[in-house]
Formats: sequence, C-alpha cells, structure tokens
Amino acid sequence: MHPFLRFLSEFKRQKLGVLIDDLSTSRAALVAPAEDISAERINQILSFSGGLTLVALSPDRANAFLLSSMARPSTVINQRTSLPHYISVEAREGITTGISASDRAKTVSILGARTPQPRALVKPGHIFPVATREGGVLVKTDIAEGALDIVRLAEHTDAALYVDLLDNTGELLNADAARTFAAKERLPTITITELIGYRLAHETLVRRAAEAILPTTLAGEVRAIVYRSAMSDVEHVALVKGDVTQGGPVLTRVQAEHTVADVFGGKTPFSRGHLQNSLAAIGERGRGVVLYLRRPFADYKNPNVQHLREEALVAKSASMMREYGVGAQILRDLGISQVELLSSTQRTLEGLSSFGITVVSQIAIPSLVPQSGHTV
Repeated sequence: MHPFLRFLSEFKRQKLGVLIDDLSTSRAALVAPAEDISAERINQILSFSGGLTLVALSPDRANAFLLSSMARPSTVINQRTSLPHYISVEAREGITTGISASDRAKTVSILGARTPQPRALVKPGHIFPVATREGGVLVKTDIAEGALDIVRLAEHTDAALYVDLLDNTGELLNADAARTFAAKERLPTITITELIGYRLAHETLVRRAAEAILPTTLAGEVRAIVYRSAMSDVEHVALVKGDVTQGGPVLTRVQAEHTVADVFGGKTPFSRGHLQNSLAAIGERGRGVVLYLRRPFADYKNPNVQHLREEALVAKSASMMREYGVGAQILRDLGISQVELLSSTQRTLEGLSSFGITVVSQIAIPSLVPQSGHTV
C-alpha cells in the first residue's frame, strides 16, 4: 500500500495529521479540514503549537469569498510561508474577541463551508487565508498546497486549516522533531514527496496536443511537441533533438516564456540569448531538449493575484522545474528521467526526484551564438 493511502485512512478517522516539507525547508505543519471544525479541535491544535492559524484556500473558494490580497504581509507571516496571504478575516456573528478557540473555529468553519457565504465574514480578523496554486503540489511544492491536497483527497471542501509546528523557542520544527512529535501524539504523518508520488501515480497535468518537424537555424531539424496544460488554457513546447529515450542523461534547457525579450532581444532579462545558445548546444551535441514553458502560473483575470511580481514569473530554469510540476511531467512524458541541465546559474535543485527527474549535472549555457539578430 502506498504510504499516502495509509496516511489518508488515518487522517479521515482523526481529521488531523502532520505534513512535512522534506524538499526545501525545515518545516512541518498540523493539517485539518476547515469544514465543520470544532472548538475542541482548534484548542487541541493550539495546545500542540503556537503557530499562526492559517487556512489554505483554492482560487475558486477565495474568489467566492471575495477575498483581496494583503498588500504588505507582516514579517511574522512571511517567515512562516512564502505564499501570498489574503486580508485576515473574522466571523461576522457569534464571536467575541475572535481569539478564543470557539471564535476561531467559527471563522474557520465559515471558510470551509460547503456553500461559501462572503457576507458571513468581516475584515480584518484573526484568521489568515492563504492563496494556493491550482494543481496543488504537482504545481507548487509547499505546505499550503499539500494541506489543501490532503483535505480534498479526504473528500472535504477545498479549505485546509494548517498551523506550523514550533518548538519551545518559537522556531520551526525540523522533520525529525516533527516525526517524534507525531509518534508521541499518535498522529498520521506524510511528506510532500510521498504526496507528490501518490498524485503523480494517479493524475496527469499535461497532454500532447500536436507534433511536427521543425527546421531551425541553430539546432537543425527538431521535433516540436506541443503540450496543453490541464489547469490553464495555454500550451508549452518541447523542442526535441535526436532520440532522448536512449543513451543516458539528456542535455536539457527548461526556460520560462518572456515574449518581448525572446522575440526582440535585450539584456534584461537575457532570455533570448539563453534560448538561442541552448538550441545551438543541443544542435552541436545532436541530442537534447529545450522545453519552453508558457506562463500560466498567474491568473491575469484574477485581481487577487496581481501582486505577484513580474520577476517571480520569469524564474530561472532550475526553480521553474522545482516549482512547476508541468515541466517535470513533460520531461517524463518524453521518456526522460536523467538530465544534464543547461543553466545560467548554479542552483540547488530540491524536489526534482519527486517528479522522477534526476539532475546528473548542471552545465553553464555556452556562448555559441553571436547576439546580432540570429533567429531560431
């Protein structure tokens, strides 16, 4: 039995569990469904940890509650999670100070209700809703996405209460300490890696939409394979040179779209040069992949995510591969499990093994193409 299935069975029974981020941070959190949560459960969670009471919400649920982004999240919030927060909320009726376990339970239950009632909340308050990416941990490997995936798979609504586990000094518990705590309290434990593994075995984010032979100036003839994302109405392109299913690690460049720089050039960012030199490199070797990812990761129609900075959308290839399971699933679909990553910087590539991708080495993008107007 998959570890997540064992966890899920116990989580459904207790409606409480521990999620460990084993990929990039020393962090673990208590997770519970927001739906119909009781004051007793809130009190239990608060007795375990003095962390902030956070509620991860799907984009649809956040929209239904008419939540707006917190313009300037506090330092305390930022050091607990890297995700954007909405303005804090409180139940409009049936509470006093908003701080007690019963008051918090009332607000959290409203956020997790089967039918969202935006007029049941006032702002600001003592409960902090957290924005998540559609697609969960297959798109963004973070505690908030993981918590939401867990409660959804447990057949609750798309709202997950989570509280970071802290030690006596207020510091985040590491994985070993979190496991010790969970064993002592007899709580089920799961890691983000195990959750990713389960979802990858049962779901897919991309499908092949089209394929054609494409003659290029820099790499010669390549196969252009178009992939459509299951979560957004955009398409990604894999330019494949040679047989990438045989012969060991594959020279790979994963690059985020930056239309103006890619088409017209420029040095900020220098993405056109990276793209051209990467194509030239795989052409010279005779085997490799350039994966060109469109940028569906912010919903430009959704005003709640407009605060995402442009620089964050134009991420380097390594962080793109870690953050977006889309790229990793495309590589898997191409039959690639080992890559030699063409990168403009040396980065720590945590989490790729969870997607079945092993980075054998990182290679600096060579300067093979004079930047004088060459075309792809």
